[in-house]
Amino acid sequence: MLTKRDQQLILQAHDRHGRRKLGIFLAEGLRGCREGVTRLPDRLLLLVHSVTFRTSVEFPALAALLPPDAHIEEVADAEFAKLAVTETPQGVLCLFRALDEPPPARELPKPYLLVLDRVQDPGNLGTILRTAWAAGLREAWCTEGCAEPCGPKAVRAGMGAQFALTLRFFPDLAAVRAEFARLGGTQLWAAVPMGGISCFAPEFAVAGQCLIIGNEANGITDLAGLDRVTIPMPGDAESLNAAQAATVLLVEGVRRGL
Repeated sequence: MLTKRDQQLILQAHDRHGRRKLGIFLAEGLRGCREGVTRLPDRLLLLVHSVTFRTSVEFPALAALLPPDAHIEEVADAEFAKLAVTETPQGVLCLFRALDEPPPARELPKPYLLVLDRVQDPGNLGTILRTAWAAGLREAWCTEGCAEPCGPKAVRAGMGAQFALTLRFFPDLAAVRAEFARLGGTQLWAAVPMGGISCFAPEFAVAGQCLIIGNEANGITDLAGLDRVTIPMPGDAESLNAAQAATVLLVEGVRRGL
């Protein structure tokens, strides 16, 4: 039986203030929960599923991944709907302890570094992390002003990327550049809608370097010394969505064999 305390914890995890105060976050949906319990089982506090989800073909496989002492609760579908963040929930959610801050980096991230500069939409942020994960990146750095990577919408869009990538946080791009230089990095590529070299040009050498995706409305923070890269667009659209642009650039890295 789900206690009132557990219900309150889940509902508090809906809110950024509650997550920060209590050091918790939610993963909702099968993929996010599966990645979480597989990669970070020691951080799992509670798994809640609906009656309907228990009868699904996915339930036995997910249950088999859980640690022996996992706290699992089943609730009626109507009750689960009240606990879920999504309007049409899949019937399973996990409550996790907040991710630990990683130790200082000792080497440049491989194959290159992705920086999210004040990306504010959680869906965009989660999607970018998911694409970075798929592209083989190991880290993502976020500046202050980014959406919360472990907010419910970002976790849902990331589909487990938050559990797979090392996430680091910096006050601004100047701090990012200083840390990148400490590790031996030199070239920072800023994705811009126009005015940079083509991402398909040989000069866009991102291996071992840094790629920055900026804010949806205002782009990248003004910082001297950045190299600029542009996705050629024959149409007259002003720009691509931040997540779309990041996908094109990340896939271009994959195409080059990074």
